[in-house]
Amino acid sequence: MEGGPDVALTDRRAGILQLVIQEYVDTATPVGSNYVREKYDLPASSATIRHEMQALEEDGYLTHPHTSAGRVPSNQGYRHFVESLMGRVELPAAERATVRHQFFQAEPALDEWTDLAATVLAQSLGLLAIVTPPRSEELRIRHMELISLHDLLALLVVVLREARVIKQLVPLQAAFGQAELSLVANRLNEQVAGMGVTELRQLQAQVDPDEQSVMDTLQRVMDDEVSKEAQARMAGLSGVLAQPEFETDHERLRDVMRLVDQRAVDQLVPADTLDRRGVRVLIGEDYPADELQDCSLIVAPYGFGFGMSGFVGLFGPTRMNYPRGVASVRFVSDLLQEMMDHVYGAAE
Repeated sequence: MEGGPDVALTDRRAGILQLVIQEYVDTATPVGSNYVREKYDLPASSATIRHEMQALEEDGYLTHPHTSAGRVPSNQGYRHFVESLMGRVELPAAERATVRHQFFQAEPALDEWTDLAATVLAQSLGLLAIVTPPRSEELRIRHMELISLHDLLALLVVVLREARVIKQLVPLQAAFGQAELSLVANRLNEQVAGMGVTELRQLQAQVDPDEQSVMDTLQRVMDDEVSKEAQARMAGLSGVLAQPEFETDHERLRDVMRLVDQRAVDQLVPADTLDRRGVRVLIGEDYPADELQDCSLIVAPYGFGFGMSGFVGLFGPTRMNYPRGVASVRFVSDLLQEMMDHVYGAAE
């Protein structure tokens, strides 16, 4: 009956389902009625608990492995737990403070942040963390600066609205001091702020000859950046592959390894899961890909207000700690949004 419509649960059945999920997530071992009653000192007989677990199985919330007398959660059971039972969970204050300190000690650059976000998430649950830098359909210039390195050489610093910083050397056609370079940068900022590559190309023919080398470099930098794809940062592969589900199912292991090797982010994180703010959870058959039917994803987008978005995700078997996973993904995605606002200015 897995995947059928939810059946309203009594408080006792909901409580038993929650305990079975908690135990199975912790132990990866099917859970029996006697074990639940004795460990949690439930005020009911083993026969009553067994009857309630049988009813949960008949309604599709639990399933019964062939080789065990115990039961395990079904995808429907996990889904009901996530949507109706677990409530809102937050990371401990000390852990939030530690992670926040790590981010604010890092270089103010998205590449640094996305690498750190993937590492922090992977370490939090032993799952595969997937983090992408925010991208938009068309990159736009927020601000540019010119820094004198030599009479005939300057450093161009371009800040994009997508919260990326690009640096490129510019050979100058004549000797410029820093004061003159700052004037050139100010003049060009008045023209190029908010522009994408198309408008920039149209502007190139209109600039003064002394500014042409700067404009040529700026155009080349923007063209190169547009041609790059947002490279997902992945961390924690060894941890997720050490999960019992992957250790015993070699075919599933090969499927996941293939997707990770190919960096098939569009299959691991389907685009339609990122169509709105907040944390989304995909469980089992929520995945369109057949090879991921026994897997789950917790994901949240970030970057709103900058005209683009990236995402933060945790991927693993359906047997995962959903409360902690949701709390971790929510906190890191909110923190990345905060970092972007703090360093690059409030989102517009």
